[in-house]
Amino acid sequence: MSLKLDCRNGLLPVLLFFLSPAVHSYAQDSTKAITNSYLNGVVVENEHQKPLEYATVSIYSLPDSLLIKGTITNRKGEFELADLAGSSYYYKIEYLGFESYSSKPILLKENEKLLLSDPLVLHADTQTITEVEVTGNRDFARIELDKTVYNVSKSPVSDGGTINEVLATIPKLNVTANGGIQLRGSSDVKILIDGKLSGLLGMSPGDVLSNMPAADVDRVEVITSPSAKYDASGSAGIVNIIMKKERVKGFNGNASATIGTVNKHSGRTALSLRTGKLNFSGSYSYQDNWSGRDYELSRLTETETNVEMLKVSADADLGNRSHIGQFGMDYLINDKNTMSCSVTNRNVKQNKNGFYKYSRTLITSSTFPNETSRESAVDIDLTSWVYNASYIRKFDRKGQELSFDAAYTNNNAENYGNYTDETEGNTSDFFNSDREEAIVQLDYKQPVGDAGSIETGYMYRTNEINFDEPIDLSTAFNYKESIHGLYFQLSGEKGNFGYQVGLRSEYSDIETNKAYNDDYLDFFPSVHFSYKLSDNKQVLLTYSKMIYRPDSGMLNPFQNLSDPENQKLGRKDLGAYYTHMPEFTFIYKRDKITYTTNLYYVYTDNIINQFRWVKDDVAIVTSENLGSKHYAGVDFNLETKFNKWWSINSYLSGIYQKFTPSGEAHFSTNDDFGFFGKLTSTMRIPKWFNFQTTLRYDSDMPVAQGSYDQSFQVDFAFGKRIMKGKASISLWIYDVLNNSKYNVNTSGDRFTQRMKYNFENRVANFTFRYYFGKKYNVLKSKTHGSGVQHSEKDI
Repeated sequence: MSLKLDCRNGLLPVLLFFLSPAVHSYAQDSTKAITNSYLNGVVVENEHQKPLEYATVSIYSLPDSLLIKGTITNRKGEFELADLAGSSYYYKIEYLGFESYSSKPILLKENEKLLLSDPLVLHADTQTITEVEVTGNRDFARIELDKTVYNVSKSPVSDGGTINEVLATIPKLNVTANGGIQLRGSSDVKILIDGKLSGLLGMSPGDVLSNMPAADVDRVEVITSPSAKYDASGSAGIVNIIMKKERVKGFNGNASATIGTVNKHSGRTALSLRTGKLNFSGSYSYQDNWSGRDYELSRLTETETNVEMLKVSADADLGNRSHIGQFGMDYLINDKNTMSCSVTNRNVKQNKNGFYKYSRTLITSSTFPNETSRESAVDIDLTSWVYNASYIRKFDRKGQELSFDAAYTNNNAENYGNYTDETEGNTSDFFNSDREEAIVQLDYKQPVGDAGSIETGYMYRTNEINFDEPIDLSTAFNYKESIHGLYFQLSGEKGNFGYQVGLRSEYSDIETNKAYNDDYLDFFPSVHFSYKLSDNKQVLLTYSKMIYRPDSGMLNPFQNLSDPENQKLGRKDLGAYYTHMPEFTFIYKRDKITYTTNLYYVYTDNIINQFRWVKDDVAIVTSENLGSKHYAGVDFNLETKFNKWWSINSYLSGIYQKFTPSGEAHFSTNDDFGFFGKLTSTMRIPKWFNFQTTLRYDSDMPVAQGSYDQSFQVDFAFGKRIMKGKASISLWIYDVLNNSKYNVNTSGDRFTQRMKYNFENRVANFTFRYYFGKKYNVLKSKTHGSGVQHSEKDI
């Protein structure tokens, strides 16, 4: 099977039409920006006047203090900032363990090469490392025009947990027991890594993120109202995970090992070699985890002559073993052109072993219950290859950039099932799934005026999945999805007013071998406005539209035989649904407190949701277009810094949901109020350790056919740097009180059902991480002289 770029719809010429005015505009304006000035200098330390290698030098424009460019010093402490425009600036010098230096304003003339005659002297910082971390710490949350940015790199969870675990500490997010990620209670959220879909190609986001260490994450962007720049798929918003970037030259790396309760083990190593022109990186991780879960089901079903009670108890063990290796390379052709490529291999083996007990009783009869049992063993073997390539072209004009990204993945999964039933004996099944997915994306950005920019771009995404069962060829299922996207966006600022307006168009074509074929063209507008009422008060008003298309799991008619009393089937007549999301935000900042209030409304028509009914004593679950959903809410977020070492972030959201069924759905309108909240306390105790507590509460929540029961959970995380900053230890405890439950109540045509899920929620993980390489050797020598303890976080 092969994948080809589909240009039948003529979107590539349209893209060129979009780009040609911008390129022409640049050709006209580029002569205005004369960038031929230079700034040179030398940085030394104060005690012995020795040169400081790897000191960071940044230059900022005046009066707006915008970062223009930066560099690092060489072995002689020398630096050069080239290709500067004639203007007013100030520069800043930073080095670990030393006080930063900010210059007075300087004026660079056109074609001037300014050499600072005297060395720039940095003085050793006499504070302890804990004090340095606190005073230089970024706010946990920062609200921008189109997103909220959470700085999680210094969270105690980040040093020893996985990405999923650090996401669980973010106010608007929730991570379910099976690894699913929810935004404001909705699972229809899109996950990006560094703004791209390519990092998660071919895999479930929960499976990938639960195998990736949180120590690699710099920050998390939560986008509740996505702009036109982003792929329009989804219905709840976007979570964009920004990874750390290694910038220090030389050989550096780290290795970690984690041990957890009930047979949980993992290890990882990451290496990088930066030479300047060529930079290499590689990583390998291994995970071997077992977890237990069980559930209890009680279902009352009315028949023409009787009422039947079914009780099911299930005890299951889930094993997950994975090997993930990655290798990447960056080639810096020159200051304005960069090429990157990487390859990732994932090998995942999963085991799902379950024992089920069934008890059927006729309520109006005096007969004894009919009791049976069943054992199942399902093995899944997944192999995945992901290839990425990118190119970035920066122009002389600041902010003007052209980028190209391409990614391709090939996945193969083999599923084996063996079942032992008291009445039917031994049965088995096997099916194989192959998946190929590719993304090509081209983006262009050009500044307009003093504080504005135009962005435009094109995306092509294709996804092909084949399910085959060698024994029964009639169950073969083939799915193909092709998406073309084109966007245009204008943003900028004028005084206290900020704006971002855009329009995206996407052409979708989905087809299967089961007589399903649907293609359509859609338009997705987005609007973002902000206004500063004062220095500490700001309001934002946003709107965006998204689409949710039926995926292969919703359309696949293949049955899962692990539990014959509860079947999940696909349908071939599903249509996409659209979500409209207006939102109003008010921000009020004081010295140590930041208040944020959000008023939002989500409307969805023709929503796809799971629908359950009972046929021949068997519960069948399908995905169907059920009707409309109204979701209105108000968020309150309070970030408080009591002192240098203790801060608290509290979040509370009150919501109203209403599900209105379509004429074909056999359930009544369901609506109710609910709320959920989260409180995260972070303590950075000097000379001791970092400690973080997260409390989360969810009230009863309505769904289309019933409701979820309330739940409460408490998590702890400890972290400490040891060995003079070259190693760290961390302890993370999930659901300390072991009282987080997942109970679902469902009702339908002549049946009511209650399911109680008991996952292995209380889990503890202990991680040891060791850092090595050139930058840590440099730190060690500096520490010996000054006695200051340093941390990688300060680099």
